[in-house]
Amino acid sequence: MNTDLETQALHERVAKLEAEMRFLYKLLNVTFVPTFELDPADHEVVEWLKKNNVIKAMATYRDIHKVGLSAAKAAVEEIRAGLGL
Repeated sequence: MNTDLETQALHERVAKLEAEMRFLYKLLNVTFVPTFELDPADHEVVEWLKKNNVIKAMATYRDIHKVGLSAAKAAVEEIRAGLGL
């Protein structure tokens, strides 16, 4: 029971902090832009993206990370967007 109360208190605290952050962003007229960090294991994926070969990039990502097609597609698109390719 104590764990449930602690979890609920944490959820409420996070919700309050998120509301405060939204207020500050609006007040300061700024937009949050997340940073992008590339996994060093994905250097070959990046090379395929630089060659504009998304299919090979996804296949390489799947081989490296042992994930399915949809996860690889999402990850490759995130890498592509993060690198501005």
